[in-house]
Amino acid sequence: MLSFDNRDRVLVVDDSPDNLLLIQSILEDEDLDLVTVSNGNEALDLMARQPFHLVLLDVMMPQIDGFEMTRRIRKDPNLPYIPILLITAHAQPSVALGLDIGADDFIRKPVEIDELIARVRSLLRFKHTVDEKNMIVRQREDFASRLTHDM
Repeated sequence: MLSFDNRDRVLVVDDSPDNLLLIQSILEDEDLDLVTVSNGNEALDLMARQPFHLVLLDVMMPQIDGFEMTRRIRKDPNLPYIPILLITAHAQPSVALGLDIGADDFIRKPVEIDELIARVRSLLRFKHTVDEKNMIVRQREDFASRLTHDM
């Protein structure tokens, strides 16, 4: 199993300072490195410069909404796989759209404390599993390359 020496970095994107504060207060005991931003442009810029393990993303934001941000994250070949949790007050069809364009899960507003914590933990476990499998694949490829080179 992989050893994770650093805390998981979680990016929270919401244009409402009250929502950012609420999510911070809910997740403060989870030993996470929480980074909050108030818009999609700032979030995308930050993601290009720093690795994150999870993105919590409000759907309804000005300029770049959560759906468009999800599309951009999934289309960026320079970003590793990062789970995306959409936070929405929208009805079911919008949730389906979010999942179809690449979000991994969703939670409805107003958020339930236990549900948010459980979904964050679940997506972080999934991220660790994906990263571990990717590391094993890279090790196998490296081994095969060295083996064929030595032959």
